[in-house]
Amino acid sequence: MHPSWITLYDVTRDGNGIVPWILALLWVAAIAGGVTAVKKSPAGRLFVSLWLVFWVIAGGVGFGNVFYQYESNFRALRRGTCETTEGFVENFHRQNPMKKGDTEHFALAGREFRYSSANLGGGGLRSSAGFAVPLRDGLYIKVWHRHGIICRLDAQT
Repeated sequence: MHPSWITLYDVTRDGNGIVPWILALLWVAAIAGGVTAVKKSPAGRLFVSLWLVFWVIAGGVGFGNVFYQYESNFRALRRGTCETTEGFVENFHRQNPMKKGDTEHFALAGREFRYSSANLGGGGLRSSAGFAVPLRDGLYIKVWHRHGIICRLDAQT
């Protein structure tokens, strides 16, 4: 009998999550509020205009990177240009969100994978908390990755 596989994460299926979209909408709303404030308040026009310029540039670079990385990982997985690594999970550590700077990480075939729920900029896997088959030491998995970012993760069941 051949072993069966389950896809636990796939960037083309699971997307980038809702958090970047909510933050981007808040960014657009803040810019719209700033534009309205510039039109209504001549006294604060210079300050608000400078504030707007800063946040348009900073947000454009920040959110542009988040969505660019996601799209790059999406395309790499679809085109089959991701590297693949498979083997047994070793040294698995689940992220503790209460501990600042903590990351989830594991070793696979001598290669370490590290990711965090706070890392929106990677455009790939950020947490394994909701997986149907929990990651653990000894689980046999296959990972499609690009520059260390996990684009797809399958587990043998």
